[in-house]
Amino acid sequence: SDVIELSYDYLLCAVGTASRSTIVKGAKQHCFNLKTSQDSKRLRTAIGEALEYASRPDVQEFYYISEEVQQMATQERKRRVKIAVVGGGPTGVELSGELKDFFAQVCGYPDGAYQHLRDDISVVLIHGGSDLLPAMDKDLRTRALDALHAQGVEVRLNTRLKEVGRDFITIGEKGSDIQETIPVGLTVWAAGNAPVPFVKELLSKLPPSAAGSAGRINVDQWLRCPTYSESSFGSVLVLGDVACYETQEKYDKTPQQLPQTAQVAGQQGAFAARMLNRGYDMQATPPKLPELSESEAFSVLRVWLAARGLEEAPGFDFLSLGLLAYVGQEEALNQVAIGNVPIFNYSGKIAFVLWRTVYLAKQASSRNQALLTFDWVRTKSFGRDITRL
Repeated sequence: SDVIELSYDYLLCAVGTASRSTIVKGAKQHCFNLKTSQDSKRLRTAIGEALEYASRPDVQEFYYISEEVQQMATQERKRRVKIAVVGGGPTGVELSGELKDFFAQVCGYPDGAYQHLRDDISVVLIHGGSDLLPAMDKDLRTRALDALHAQGVEVRLNTRLKEVGRDFITIGEKGSDIQETIPVGLTVWAAGNAPVPFVKELLSKLPPSAAGSAGRINVDQWLRCPTYSESSFGSVLVLGDVACYETQEKYDKTPQQLPQTAQVAGQQGAFAARMLNRGYDMQATPPKLPELSESEAFSVLRVWLAARGLEEAPGFDFLSLGLLAYVGQEEALNQVAIGNVPIFNYSGKIAFVLWRTVYLAKQASSRNQALLTFDWVRTKSFGRDITRL
C-alpha cells in the first residue's frame, strides 16, 4: 500500500498493547484473543460453531450401537464444548463468569436452544498464580474463586500452560515435571500483553533511554518521552498501556510502575488534552505558558490559569478509584478507594449494581447509554441473541 507522510506538531502515542501469546507453543496459532472488537466477533462465531458442532448426530449416543463407540461419541461431544480460558486477571475472570451466564441461558429450560448440551458444556480457567485477581484484596480474591466454583468453573491455580493445539492444551503445575493434556474445543488467551509493531518502530527512532520494561516507552511526569534533539523534545507524548511511568508514594521509597488499566489511560488522556488545550510550551521543564503580547496575555483562559497558579503545568498524578470485576450470576466484586485510602470492599448483588452503574457512566455518549440500557433490558427479558450471521 502507499505510504503517506504527515507532518505534526505533537504526536500522541496511545496504541495500547497486543496479546503476548507467542510465549507458549501453539498459542498464537490456536488461541482466541480478547483485545479488539474483531477478536470478540471471532470468539462469538467460534462459540456458536462449537455449540452447533456438538449438536451434530455423529457425536450423539443414539447414532451408534456399540457401547464403546457411544462413550467415544460422548467424550468428543464434551470436548467440542469445553472452553479453556488462560489468565486469572480481570479479563479471564470476567470472561469465565460471562460464559457461564451465556451457557446457562442458551441451555436453560424451557426456551434454551441447546438444552441437550446442558450437562456437556464446561469452562476451565488456568492461572499461573496462587490467587485470582492478584490486584484485589485477599477477601475479594477468595470470593472470586468461590463464586466461579459455585458456577461450575474448573479453576486451575499455580498452573502453567505448556502448549496449545487445535483441540487440546497441555498444562503443568509449578514446580512439577508432570504434564497433563486436556481435550478442548477452543482456548481463549487473557494472560499477558506485548507491544504492538508501531511501538517497536517508534522506539527505533528514539534514544536507548526511551526503552522501558516489557517493551514500553519511558516517560516523565508530563508524559514526554526522550528524544535525540532538544528541538523535538516534548513533541511526542506517550500514554496508556504503552507508557512506562513510575510513581513513588510518600512513605514508600521504591518506585512503582502504574498498572496497564483503562483507569490510568483515561486519566492520562484527559491530562494530555488539558496541557495541549492550555497551550503550554512542552519543550520547557516544567511546561510553561509561553510569553505573549499584551493583548493576548489578558485572554480569559490565560487569566483563569494564572489565578489558579497554573502558569506551569503540574505533573501527572494518578488517582486510583478502586477496582471492579464481574464474576457471573449477576454478582461482582468492588474494591473502592480514593488514592491509597480504602473506602470499602463489597461483593454480591449490590456490588453488581455498582459495577453496572460505573459501566454505564463510562459510555462516551447518552446515545450509547440508552442503547446499552435497552440491550440489558432486552437480554434480561427475552434472552441473548444467538443468531449467527
